[in-house]
Amino acid sequence: MQFTGANRLMDGRAGRFDGHAHVFRADLPMTPDRRYTPGYDATLPDFVAVLRGHGMDGALLVQPSFLGTDNRHLLSALEAGKAMDALTLRGIVMLDPGASAEHIADLSSQGIIGMRLNLVGGAARDFDIAPWDGVLRRIDAAGWHVELHCEGVLLPPLIDALLARCRTVVVDHFGLPGSAEPAECSGYRAIADAPTGRVMVKASAPYRVFPKLSFDDAAARCRPILDNLSEALGPECLIVGSDWPWTRFENQHRYVDAIAWFDAGNVRRSTLDYSLHSRQ
Repeated sequence: MQFTGANRLMDGRAGRFDGHAHVFRADLPMTPDRRYTPGYDATLPDFVAVLRGHGMDGALLVQPSFLGTDNRHLLSALEAGKAMDALTLRGIVMLDPGASAEHIADLSSQGIIGMRLNLVGGAARDFDIAPWDGVLRRIDAAGWHVELHCEGVLLPPLIDALLARCRTVVVDHFGLPGSAEPAECSGYRAIADAPTGRVMVKASAPYRVFPKLSFDDAAARCRPILDNLSEALGPECLIVGSDWPWTRFENQHRYVDAIAWFDAGNVRRSTLDYSLHSRQ
């Protein structure tokens, strides 16, 4: 089964798109409260080589949490991508609650299609949506989606609150349902019970659901979650993403393994190894 959520977000474009990846440099200014500090560069040329080497048509680039709301590097990558033949790049930014409609319109003109709320690490427990009401309604008016990254048990009230303000909510990394009994997670049930077509899920980074397992074992454990979400939401609400360059898990994964999700685990394995750190 072909999951077409990334195509839907990218205005219905045909092709194979990586729905979740990051580009950054280690010398960029980073937020003081970050949970992770990269010690390497994940450059756009590196990522483009990955995409071309695996027959991809483009990607959604997501602002890394450690860069906060300074989206300049992401925007420069999108600008550089405009000159690359046969590749389409779009971006997901992080914003402050006071972002104006004019700023959002400017970002739209540069290829931005969504805003990410990164509330992983328990931040969702104390999250007050009231200050975000205006910017959420403004991004919705601009045709953007809101992307939500938080633990599955904390998803239900947030999904409800975001759906009251935005037409489309995208949930990161299978909804991080917890590794004990994923199907029993309240967040998983909230996703499955959401209004038809309005909640989408990224089928990405199974190792963030099962961090103690290898990629293959984590992917196998996520397969039932993926199948159930596909049945509940439909393939047009599932977004396949590689999570390149696998921050905090860099040396454990290869891109060829990540894109196996595009063909439900039945993809022909490439002889190319585009693991970022295998070349450094």
